[in-house]
Amino acid sequence: MFNFWKKNNKPPINKDISFQRIDLRSSAEELNSYSSEDTGSKSEGPELKNNLDGFPIVRAIARDKDQLLRGSKLRFMEDAQYNLQILRDSVPTSELITETILLGNLAPKEVLIVYIGNIANLSIVAEVKRRIKTIKAKTLYESSYIQRNIEDSTLSPFPQVEATERPDVAVSALFQGRIIIILDGSPNTLLAPCTFFDLMDTPDDAYTRWFITASFFRVARYVMLLLAGCLPGFYIALLSYNPEMLPTRILLLILNSREGTPFPIYFEVFLMMGIGEALRLMLIRSPSLLGSTVALFCGITLVISGIFSNIIGPGLVIVVTLTFLSSFGIPDYDLRSSIRIIQFVTMIISSFFGLFGFALSFFLICIHLSTLKSFGIPYMAPLATLEIDAWGHTLLRGNSKEMPIDDTYKPQDPR
Repeated sequence: MFNFWKKNNKPPINKDISFQRIDLRSSAEELNSYSSEDTGSKSEGPELKNNLDGFPIVRAIARDKDQLLRGSKLRFMEDAQYNLQILRDSVPTSELITETILLGNLAPKEVLIVYIGNIANLSIVAEVKRRIKTIKAKTLYESSYIQRNIEDSTLSPFPQVEATERPDVAVSALFQGRIIIILDGSPNTLLAPCTFFDLMDTPDDAYTRWFITASFFRVARYVMLLLAGCLPGFYIALLSYNPEMLPTRILLLILNSREGTPFPIYFEVFLMMGIGEALRLMLIRSPSLLGSTVALFCGITLVISGIFSNIIGPGLVIVVTLTFLSSFGIPDYDLRSSIRIIQFVTMIISSFFGLFGFALSFFLICIHLSTLKSFGIPYMAPLATLEIDAWGHTLLRGNSKEMPIDDTYKPQDPR
């Protein structure tokens, strides 16, 4: 009965709507003609938008690298013109300058250089363009190809060009006098020059209402950085060569927990750190709830089994767990990866030379950071250059009602 009612009660057709027959066999030719036309052009036939650039952009949205507490939730995408339009909407000024460079001999890719003309240092802008033009490649797959070729030192473990997907970070960099590099096809934009403290900053530092809270968490990240880079090597150096430097009660507790363990302390640390890195890789390669659950289960099982079988000591578990937790306090992924390599370097040197080797590795890293530069800007500025006036908005966050003026990148005075 219901089917009979549907056949005899068809919905009325709106006669105001005109229908046109489209031949699907010519769709390929039409799409080719659409893609070759300029933006905004129209065909002489049906009133269709004959430009693929006008079609909605679709992307697969992956998990964020970090949780956003406050601020813009907008992200850059793989389309360079879309990213440029975001910057133009965020910085509505005629001083926003965009320059285009084509890179790639076989399949050229569009590289956009964006900066504010009356703020950015023009000598740094010229140096950025010169280094980009010297890149020789058939094509560019990702912005990391540009990043590794324009850095001052490719042998340094520390990144000298910052990568970000957040437009609010890029806009803040523009007003600092930095240059934005956008590669068509990559959602990661590059910010140059870059200092060590830029890599340790988070947007939440600027968005937090109370400056004391922002300063506290900023200092906490630097403490976590030191723990992530130094704690395993320091633990090996103390227990292997200089256990007398520990308080007696702590030393007795550690020795009691290590009683009957078959391996030396340095082997246990390397074993636990290696297992931790394997679990971290598992979490990265299995970005799902099931992968995270399996990795967590495997980690807990290995730790409990190692402790109850007397293969590892509980004190080592505390040190390794604290090291891994501290490493996640580093905001920048490239810097976090470099600190992981530095962990193993300090562990190796400390295993051979004890506290002397640990101190030697620490001072060599400090000397390297003090001499490193990014496009002529000291990497440890304003700390290494002793610009005390800039410490209030670099190491800490001052109680300023206006945006502080940062002279680290030698900007022009827009006033």
